Amino acid sequence: MEELIKLDAYPIRGLVGRLLQDKTTRKNILFASDSYAGYGAGYRDDSQMTEGVLLGFDSCDIQPRVYKAAAEQTERTRKRAEVFTPAWIVNQMNNHCDAEWFGRADVFNHQDGQEWTVSTEPVTFPEGKDWKQYVDSRWLEITCGEAPYIVSRYDTSTGEIIPIERRIGMLDRKLRIVNENAADEAEWFKWAFRAFQSVYGYEYQGDNLMIARMNLLYTLADYTEAKWHRQATLKELEKFLNVICWNFWQMDGLNDTPPYGIPNDEVVQLSLFEDDENTDDEIIYCKIYDWRKDISKLFKGLKKRGKGMKFDFVIGNPPYQEDRQGESTTALPVYHCFMEAAYEVANAVELIHPARFLFNAGRTPKQWNKKNVKR
Repeated sequence: MEELIKLDAYPIRGLVGRLLQDKTTRKNILFASDSYAGYGAGYRDDSQMTEGVLLGFDSCDIQPRVYKAAAEQTERTRKRAEVFTPAWIVNQMNNHCDAEWFGRADVFNHQDGQEWTVSTEPVTFPEGKDWKQYVDSRWLEITCGEAPYIVSRYDTSTGEIIPIERRIGMLDRKLRIVNENAADEAEWFKWAFRAFQSVYGYEYQGDNLMIARMNLLYTLADYTEAKWHRQATLKELEKFLNVICWNFWQMDGLNDTPPYGIPNDEVVQLSLFEDDENTDDEIIYCKIYDWRKDISKLFKGLKKRGKGMKFDFVIGNPPYQEDRQGESTTALPVYHCFMEAAYEVANAVELIHPARFLFNAGRTPKQWNKKNVKR
């Protein structure tokens, strides 16, 4: 764990409070997990994560999932469908999206089974596209966990550190492009900043979200040192961290709200498909930022046609099913809700899902299965 995250060392030291900001509620992100309830009242699932809680005398131990005890991993998988996505699968899926964008395969690396060979020649661009367009292309990782599709400091299934030249996250690819094309340090920071502005992710559980944000900040530090042989300054870290906290936000993906953002904790899973007129004014909906237009927007508003901001790609490994409710012995599928929502906000979607819906099996609505087999 000490190799992966460390709250009292560069680049995190002194920025823990900022890492916990929730831009929608203007408070702090919530634990949204009962994994830490044993530490006391301030660590309940509906408690805010604070700098004092994380660094105080009775601080809790925030760790990447790979270091959590096997029993806790199983419980979190059961309750919140938290899953591992090995680096080779992340690479394969990111490669497929890049093949769509570039019109050719093996742009950044060639994958063979669970291994990949890095393409060392500078990346060339197809006619009509250039490196700045690639850097500006918008990506969203849904239910992002520790954000492995965006940044790949380590393999989330093993905890193994990935050397910077072999990283395969989407932000890593953008930063490689900036490395190859920026003329000087000023231009490098300008386009590195735009690269950070172009990647997004949402996550329900507070510890995962905090780690995702830290992974992005570590990534800035890693690339700054590798390219310019110096540490990023506090001013640079703070500037990028503001973008990170806007772009990686805490959200219940079934409702487009922060955890417990619905009065009385009512479950309205079908709100993904409802009109604004049918919603309660007291419901808090999550905001994100459109950096090109310099304005915040409701995430759920992106699902309306003709509203401007869309993602070029939505990618990820969403939950398959909810925990069993009441006396029910069968968990309810939810992956189709995440998939449907992704289609509404993106030009292209690549998600891991159970194979059974292709065969019209399980409890997923059969009409939905039939429609999506044709997609």
